[in-house]
Amino acid sequence: MLDVSERRTGLSTLTGRQVVTHFDAQPRIDLRDKVTGQAQYIEDLPDLPLTAYGATLLSPYSHAKIVSIDSTDAEKSPGVLAVLDREHLDGQNPRLKLAPHEHFKLGDDQDFIAIDKVRFEGELVALVVAEDLRSAQRALEKIRVEYEPLPPVFDAVEALAPGAPILHEERGTNLLLEDSLAWGDIDEGFRQADRVFEESYTSPSMFHHPMEHVGGCLAQYVNGELNLWLPTSSPMRDGSEFAHFLGIEADKVRVRVPYVGGGFGSKIPTPSHYAAVVLSRKIGRPVRLIPSEEHSFRQNSRHAEVFKAKIGVKADGTLTALDVDLIVDTGAYTTGGATAAHNSVISAWGCYRIPHLRIKGRCVYTNKVPAGHTRATGKIQTTWGIECTMDSVARQMGIDPYEFRKKNVLLRGDFVAKGTPSMDTDYLDLMQQAVEGIGWDGRSNLAPSNLSATAGSRWMRGRGMALSLRHGSQGGGRAYAMATMDARGTVTIQHNAPEIGQGTHNLFSIIAARTLDVPQKEIRVKSPDTAVHLPFAGVSAQRTTMQMGNAVHNACEKLKQELFSLAAQVKGGKPEEWRLIQGRLCWAETSFSIAEIIKVLGGSGVLKCVGYHSVRPMEKESAFAGMDHWAPSAAAIDLEVNAETGELRILRYSVIADAGKALHYPSAKAQVDGGAVMGFGHALFEETIYEEGQLQNGDAFQYRLPVMKDIPEVFYSSMLEKEDGPGPFGSKGMSQTSIVTVAPAIGNAVYDALGVRVRSLPITPEKILRVLGKI
Repeated sequence: MLDVSERRTGLSTLTGRQVVTHFDAQPRIDLRDKVTGQAQYIEDLPDLPLTAYGATLLSPYSHAKIVSIDSTDAEKSPGVLAVLDREHLDGQNPRLKLAPHEHFKLGDDQDFIAIDKVRFEGELVALVVAEDLRSAQRALEKIRVEYEPLPPVFDAVEALAPGAPILHEERGTNLLLEDSLAWGDIDEGFRQADRVFEESYTSPSMFHHPMEHVGGCLAQYVNGELNLWLPTSSPMRDGSEFAHFLGIEADKVRVRVPYVGGGFGSKIPTPSHYAAVVLSRKIGRPVRLIPSEEHSFRQNSRHAEVFKAKIGVKADGTLTALDVDLIVDTGAYTTGGATAAHNSVISAWGCYRIPHLRIKGRCVYTNKVPAGHTRATGKIQTTWGIECTMDSVARQMGIDPYEFRKKNVLLRGDFVAKGTPSMDTDYLDLMQQAVEGIGWDGRSNLAPSNLSATAGSRWMRGRGMALSLRHGSQGGGRAYAMATMDARGTVTIQHNAPEIGQGTHNLFSIIAARTLDVPQKEIRVKSPDTAVHLPFAGVSAQRTTMQMGNAVHNACEKLKQELFSLAAQVKGGKPEEWRLIQGRLCWAETSFSIAEIIKVLGGSGVLKCVGYHSVRPMEKESAFAGMDHWAPSAAAIDLEVNAETGELRILRYSVIADAGKALHYPSAKAQVDGGAVMGFGHALFEETIYEEGQLQNGDAFQYRLPVMKDIPEVFYSSMLEKEDGPGPFGSKGMSQTSIVTVAPAIGNAVYDALGVRVRSLPITPEKILRVLGKI
């Protein structure tokens, strides 16, 4: 029922209601390879001739100057081929170039290898390549690095305070950037309010924790060209970045992507990848990196965030104003900070009609592992904040939170913001289905008390809900796909959208089969390879179905027209008189096999068409870059809390996403289910802890993930399908919608049970006891 094979959890299946069987619910085309072990991930690829192995030396300090590095003994170690550190750059510019951002002018701030200082525990200090991995690892122990420790700062609020340690001295501040969004007149909005409330919520840093470790690759630099096998979400982007780094033309870099064992935003080029490329060029041999779990934890993270809101409400519950202040912790370098800050700003108002709005966001450096993109970047944090705020305000007003949401939520056709589509979903339907999924009528306990436990028990019952809204696919330029058909009628789809576990290639197969009206078994989907020169921004930001899906659909429509033209040429009639029905070309009362038509091209003849999809142009002065639809969800939860121990028991959970049209129902539902499971981890367990100057839980044994017993036995998930999306056959992007509602639903249910509110994630027994005043 749930495909969680790409994330390391103790979860195997979920129980819940039966789902409707769809006609397109065939097994995924990659299922057999994955369950039989035939699928090849980066570590399964065979070594190239003369492959060398790399080992990384990472900084043990979160903030320190590098006084000296001596790798002489390491270079003499048996089997060692080369050592790379700041003293052995051989003229290579260490500075990495940031990708352009639609809304900010950003300065490059990170070197691929530490030069003057280290700014987080895990920063790359040296890389050794040797004939085998063990020899490389042994040589690391012989590198002598003298550090001068500096005071670290791990809290973004403290990083902005006067006298805080400065990470990038040339900037003179830890403030990276500021962003804002406003409409109406915020002062007038508060003047119209009968009551004004202030709320604050925090979210911690965390690690993506894909099953496949972060940082693996196989790099081969030969004759001025780079061949790179890389688990990544964006091979075209990465190829351009490596070309710029090496100072060669983009067509001299070829990136190939095998199966990827989960990503959630973590699978991007890391400093160790660039180091491997440099050493491959130096020794003239391929270099392979096999990272450890501990290495993975120190390559990427999710942004910690502080959410503070001031909200104005009329006596009847109508919202008048919302003023939000955000502080986003990007860690030691920019990485994904600009996107996280911007996404937080444009999502902090939730899914409500708010006539007067002001949101300000600040993105801040700290000495944490740099934070890149994470599934629902910037929106998990703000949904936690705004949905708990709405629940809290409603209760303080004496209004049922369900009714409060119904009164203020955006309805289909409502204007949302400049540069965006009108609201294109039905929140009232989502809300109703969500509460019905747990057998609830939506009414909350407006006077909860932890003193009202059932006789003989300290377990308190509570229910809560949450809504979410995020932009659909956004940005990315044009996406291209190529469809070819050979004399046997077999269709091959080429593209540059990696399969990172979400069913991308199966989706393309379905779109091609439905567009051409041929059996799915006649479709072949190739793995990404930048050598085919088919640009695509990457499988992120819910853009794959909309952008690459539409590109595949367009390519197949063109291919169909090519077939009709060829058929008319061979058999007569006009191209517009021909039809493709169940795999046969039909004209008037006659029909022909595809092979019979194509064979006139010769044995090796093929038809070939390139399709594309262009994103909507960005509207001037709009904070929303070329988005094409909205992606909402609703969730409800039923739980018990032990008022003596703070322990939580999740009894029932329900989540509904708007899919427009689920093209492959099992895969789409698995995205909803898997997102919710990740949400339980974020809500109850996951957090990277920094104390005593270091990351304390950066390994699999100390970083808690959800396991089967943490998931409720009654778990209901479904999708709203009105075939009203801009994607193929009315589909919408929905893979990131269910992850964001779990935490606020739990937080609201805890209040419903106990009458106290936990304001920081994760929601732990200790925090519950603390807000109860028991510790």
